[in-house]
Amino acid sequence: MRTWSEIYPPFGVAIRCGDVELSALTPDVVPELVELAIAGTARPDTGYPFVTNWALLPPAELRLSAAQFYFDTWGSARPESWQLLMVVRRGGQLVGCQDLRATQFPATRIVHTGSWLGLAHQGRGTGTLMRQMVCAFVFDALGAAQCRTEAFLDNPVSQRVSAKVGYERFDQRPVDRLGEPAEEVYFRMTAEQFNRPTEPVTFAGVDAFRRFIDLVD
Repeated sequence: MRTWSEIYPPFGVAIRCGDVELSALTPDVVPELVELAIAGTARPDTGYPFVTNWALLPPAELRLSAAQFYFDTWGSARPESWQLLMVVRRGGQLVGCQDLRATQFPATRIVHTGSWLGLAHQGRGTGTLMRQMVCAFVFDALGAAQCRTEAFLDNPVSQRVSAKVGYERFDQRPVDRLGEPAEEVYFRMTAEQFNRPTEPVTFAGVDAFRRFIDLVD
């Protein structure tokens, strides 16, 4: 009997540091993850952090929309354009989601990151650590030249996380957010700028994932 990771290599990726683990989102984890999202992701003291309204949907609609997005993401992944969805656990408890996405990565060596944490798990340093972990994976396991991310101007919490990890701000543009204008700030970071976590970061499933994205030595 084949395992999920043998059938779909990205499912084998895992990143660990201390009591935090990032592991590839698989279909069996989707129900637990969407319930965490339904419990809340957006802080009331900052601007809405997402471009789409997925976090504002009624529970039944959010469950369906999230499931459709996850299956679309898995099904559309190709070496030339992919997104790696990962769940975040701290002390074994599911606390959020972290993703990586890239286009033509072997040529550009640029990866974009995005993430969210359940409201009950924010403000404890997890957001910074999970970003450090995924950036360590990008630089050390994939040989990236640059990590990029973005945040709305009215979301200072996300911007502070980027600054702690070592990103530099390089651009700002107006975008549409739920039908209203908003300013999005863009960040980038090289391996030399990266502020690593104090504990070691370990990886699993690297070789199979590198083959999946046509990354050859």
